Amino acid sequence: MFWNQIIKRLNDRRDRNMNKKFLVTFISCIITIAIIISSCSKSADNAETTSEKRGIPVKVIKVQPQSFVEQIQIVGTAKAFEDVKISAEEGGVIKQWLKSKGSYVQKGEIIALLKDEVILGSYEAAKAQYEIAELNLQKQQKVYEQQGISELQYKTLLYNRDAAKANLEIMKARWERTQIKSPVNGILENRFFEEGEYAPPATPLARVVNTSLIKIFAEIPELISHDVRVGMQARIVFDAFPADTFSGTVTFVGSTVSPANRSMPIEIILANPKRTIKPEMISKILLQKRIKKQAILVNEDYIQLVDRQRQIVYVV
Repeated sequence: MFWNQIIKRLNDRRDRNMNKKFLVTFISCIITIAIIISSCSKSADNAETTSEKRGIPVKVIKVQPQSFVEQIQIVGTAKAFEDVKISAEEGGVIKQWLKSKGSYVQKGEIIALLKDEVILGSYEAAKAQYEIAELNLQKQQKVYEQQGISELQYKTLLYNRDAAKANLEIMKARWERTQIKSPVNGILENRFFEEGEYAPPATPLARVVNTSLIKIFAEIPELISHDVRVGMQARIVFDAFPADTFSGTVTFVGSTVSPANRSMPIEIILANPKRTIKPEMISKILLQKRIKKQAILVNEDYIQLVDRQRQIVYVV
């Protein structure tokens, strides 16, 4: 009994000690949680206070009236101002090319010769007949004035001279057709026959292009056709020369609308003295529609789309 009482007292003392330790630990946890919550609350209050002090970053610009150029932008294709395929009116064998491909030729300059032996002989014969007829007329004119021959005889000599002259002019024209001439100033771009080949009449022998001037062909929508007129100035930028801007003038505006794409054709002439612009180059064309001297301009970065068809700006 004695030992049982001692053991019981020890157990009671141990339980009291454990309860004290649990109570101390529990109180410590509550205090720690309270400190953390208080710190978070202060941090949030400080963050809100800092945010209120800093405010929302806003960029403001001052809008003032200024000059504004309203432009129309379209796409065009470059073409040579003159692009001519030269044909022979008289068929014949190519005797000689006097100009090589890529060389510059002037208007009226001979670039090729056809074999002309037969036609040249006929021309010389016609020339001789004309000279004889002219000589006979001059000799008989004085005789006719002295009434040595009848008027019929004199008129016959006169008409024979005129017929010989007409035949001479025909043969001369045929002979000159064996000399292939350039109808324009430009570059001999191509030769379609070689020397010794037979060139039929009305068949292209060569191609000459004049690129000292360039035509820009483009199309404008019918909705803005009333804004484009002959004489308008245009700024042109080619894809091949994005850093260069060229100036041209509208020289033609179509009078009908294409039913295929509801557009009208226009032409713009552009100087090309160095021949750097080549036919078929693609270009971007800017046509000056009108100028507003007191326009209110706002950068598109400040415009906000709030609905499909509603845009707003904030005004301070």
